[in-house]
Amino acid sequence: MEHFTKIFIILSIFLIIGVSLTGCTDNSDQTASGSTPDNVAVTTTTGALYTAGDIVRSATGGDSPAWLVISYDSAGDSYTRALIYRNADGTWGYRVNSKTETSQRAMMEKVYTVKITHVTVSSVPTAAPTTVTTVVTTTATRTTTTTAVAVTTTISSARPSIRNMNPGEGEAGTTVTTKITGSDFLSNLTALLHRSGETSITATEVTVSSDSSMTCTFDLPNTTTVGTWDIVVTNPNGLSGEITNYFLVHGNKTAE
Repeated sequence: MEHFTKIFIILSIFLIIGVSLTGCTDNSDQTASGSTPDNVAVTTTTGALYTAGDIVRSATGGDSPAWLVISYDSAGDSYTRALIYRNADGTWGYRVNSKTETSQRAMMEKVYTVKITHVTVSSVPTAAPTTVTTVVTTTATRTTTTTAVAVTTTISSARPSIRNMNPGEGEAGTTVTTKITGSDFLSNLTALLHRSGETSITATEVTVSSDSSMTCTFDLPNTTTVGTWDIVVTNPNGLSGEITNYFLVHGNKTAE
């Protein structure tokens, strides 16, 4: 019995040693096959953060100018970029030229962390847009206010009256200046010699000295009919005064 116990103990020791050796072999195999031990850091590689057409800037930088991503090169792990400017109306945008440059992805994504917007690269012009100035012509409307002034014209009702004419006669073919007296004479009156069937002779150089006195001149043609003529005075209001058969015309002695 004692002998059997010793054998059992020896077998148990060999069994424990065998199991321990098997565990060490498994660990060595896992490390050799490429499995990652717990104490080794894993580096994860991600794709490009930006695509063509993205407009980016740094967190502390201004909006304009910013960087326009033209393209990404996976072989060189780099971006091709160009400066882009904001339009006057706030939209994006334009490039001042066709110049581009290359920037490593790691640096680009580290520094320029703010994505502003996205545009189509081919739609971005390479010159500043022309500013169109619209001229607005304003036609001023002038309002003219016309104030009507009432003018009251008083028409005289004076009718001239003739009392005397000196001289009261003249010779055909001569000029006679005569003075006529009376009443209610108005400025700009007219005077004439009238005879039925004959052409009236209108006075010239009419001067009204007062409402009772005037002078005028009559040119008597050679053909003036000999005899008495009426003297007629007419005020500007159309009213007239006359003396019939008052002025006497003599024949032209020189013609005789």
